[in-house]
Amino acid sequence: MLTKDENELLTRVSGEAPMGRMMRNHFWIPAALSHKLVADGAPLRVRLFGENYVLFRATDGRLGFFDEACPHRGASLALARNEDNALTCIYHGWQFRVDGVTVAVPTQPQNEKAFCERVPLRHYPAREVAGVVWVWLGEGDGKGKFQEFEFTALPARHVVAFRQKVACNWLQGVETTMDSAHLGVLHQSATAGVGDIELTAANQAPVYHLADKPYGFRYASVRTLQDGRAYVRTNSFVLPWYGVISPRYSTDQGGNVFFSVPIDDENTWYWHIAYRIDAPLDPSEPRLLYRDADDWPPGVPGTAEDNWGQDRDVMARGHFTGFPQALGTEDFAVITSMGPIVDRSREFLGAGDGAVIAVRRTLLRTLREFMAEQTPALARHEHIDYAEIRPRATVFEGEAQWRGLL
Repeated sequence: MLTKDENELLTRVSGEAPMGRMMRNHFWIPAALSHKLVADGAPLRVRLFGENYVLFRATDGRLGFFDEACPHRGASLALARNEDNALTCIYHGWQFRVDGVTVAVPTQPQNEKAFCERVPLRHYPAREVAGVVWVWLGEGDGKGKFQEFEFTALPARHVVAFRQKVACNWLQGVETTMDSAHLGVLHQSATAGVGDIELTAANQAPVYHLADKPYGFRYASVRTLQDGRAYVRTNSFVLPWYGVISPRYSTDQGGNVFFSVPIDDENTWYWHIAYRIDAPLDPSEPRLLYRDADDWPPGVPGTAEDNWGQDRDVMARGHFTGFPQALGTEDFAVITSMGPIVDRSREFLGAGDGAVIAVRRTLLRTLREFMAEQTPALARHEHIDYAEIRPRATVFEGEAQWRGLL
């Protein structure tokens, strides 16, 4: 349980909130799916941390990321013409090159070139990795700070990115990602017959074993099975929001990375990156049929008035939750049902919440370092090998074997 002040510190990211400033100044931010951007196509509106931006692909393929409001009169640059490696505001024709240089102000009768040099256009570095556009919103250019996970170096067919907009605070998404205890309860219908992950339902009370790491922490959730063996899932929390999560099959060489990026204080982009190291992803896998969709897994279709779209007829026929669309939809329904920002001062936690508690402690410690004007220990990227953060799930005969995974 957190105090109300601690809950406020962890959840608020907009404006000058310390958590938002810490994230923006130490981490590259996932902003969009690469395939949504077409050279000379319509600029894409992007909202992050309560601020509005536009993202576009220029004629030569480069990316531009600007404040949405034109610096002249505030018209949206999402309406701008995208051509000749520049955006041209349709209101008065002011033109901004993809690298952030103002190149034309046709309404300026004299000294246009000198005037252009004084236009305060705010633009930001952007890069494409693993089918995702990442932007740097902090001070400086962000060089040397990118978190190069194992999936970021894989060939295109080995990795796929999905995302979904969810109407709740970012931390609610992170917590459900790291909460291994809910797998065997909330997802018991979705995971039945799907690889080793269905063993989470055989013992719904995992025991957590945690180890601090330079990037956050790693944990093993251990479920003792009826035959005396143990089903173990070893996952990692990586600052500021990443959950590196075990695959469904113990034979898979790869995993999943989930992360919740704040749109504002009460809305989140929930990202899912699936990857395999040893082989391309199977294109016939159902979820890959939706790799170009705007909303996969399927979004929560309803509101509180209709129980977020829960299907009680499906429940009566044996589905545990009444959300048969996809595993992620069950998560979205639950975290949305908590409200825009859950009041953690009213919780009553138990042993099954070990990883969730660790997330909060890790974030609070990091935030206090930042507020003391220190570079947070877990944001010292030069000391962290992100590519070595690998998840694992398998069945073990004895404790000594899985202990080595921590």
